[in-house]
Amino acid sequence: MWKNIWYVLGTVGIFYLAVLYKSRGLMAVSFTAVLLPLFFLCMLTYMRKRLECELLFCSYPIENTADYQVGLRVENKSPVYFPRVQVKMELLNMATGKKQWVKAKGKVPSGEAAELIGRLGEPEFGLWQASCSYVRCYEWMGFLYLRTKVQDQKQVMVFPAAYATNIKIGIRTRLFLSDGEQYHPQISGDDPSETLKLREYQNGDRPSRIHWKISAKNDTLIVAEMSMPVGCNVVIFLDTQPSAMGKKESRVYWEILHSLSQELLAQECAHYLAWRDKRYQELLCRKAVRGTEDLLDFWCEIFPGKMEKGADPEAYGKAFPGEAYASQIVLNHKLELYCNHKLEAVIKPEKVKEQLAELELLL
Repeated sequence: MWKNIWYVLGTVGIFYLAVLYKSRGLMAVSFTAVLLPLFFLCMLTYMRKRLECELLFCSYPIENTADYQVGLRVENKSPVYFPRVQVKMELLNMATGKKQWVKAKGKVPSGEAAELIGRLGEPEFGLWQASCSYVRCYEWMGFLYLRTKVQDQKQVMVFPAAYATNIKIGIRTRLFLSDGEQYHPQISGDDPSETLKLREYQNGDRPSRIHWKISAKNDTLIVAEMSMPVGCNVVIFLDTQPSAMGKKESRVYWEILHSLSQELLAQECAHYLAWRDKRYQELLCRKAVRGTEDLLDFWCEIFPGKMEKGADPEAYGKAFPGEAYASQIVLNHKLELYCNHKLEAVIKPEKVKEQLAELELLL
């Protein structure tokens, strides 16, 4: 603002001196000072039409921080560079309706692309929608600018940081017979509703497993191997009230949970996430996580401000009577991590990455 004022005052001063001393040179300078920004503005009007923009939004935070990168990739297809481009992004949390804004600026060379990146500080986890409020393209003297609208919108899941950890899943947990709607693609079981594969009869096979119709067609005895249902044999209890925790502790809590869940998914171990929710009269809720999509759904459904303490095995037995599981993990508000009733670690926020790397859970 002050830069523009000083420029106008300087131009008026030169014009005054030109009139006072009847100087053609000063008069030419004053007219050039007036016309030059207008000339640059005309060039800018043409060049801004040759910009292509794409929103950028990272799902995971910058390392060792709680900030997330948000910005705009600007491709300049004109032969002249842009000395200054300023952008403003609007970010909307799809669950809470909360809005935040992020600004970024930079130069865009001719015939090249540049990423103008800003930081979103400690957002709530879940689904966010990013849109661009405006793009300001400044002329070469930096006094005037033109706005460009970007129609692009992007929805991104904002996740906590995920750290490497060591979880060993034993045979007892993997082969625990629990109910499930999906079936293991390789391991046979006793579920008569799902056939794993057909093979020739071998000594010791039960006659009830013989597929008589297919055997008659092939003139040999064919046995049907049944599949094993895949249930959630591990339950992670979220025994906490995030609203009563400190900001840093709450962020670390979700990082621990996300790291554990990601590691279980990497080992193809389906599991439940269980928590208490005020929205449902503090009933115990659970989410089956069998794949990445389920984990995405969890971060869309969870509302930390409505969570309560009291998610434990006893409450689980009352909420889901008769449903058994092989192993349990309890993570409470003190960042104490229990595995099958044994205290494995008390996580310190400043050392979460190191402690998770050293941790070894036996399920």
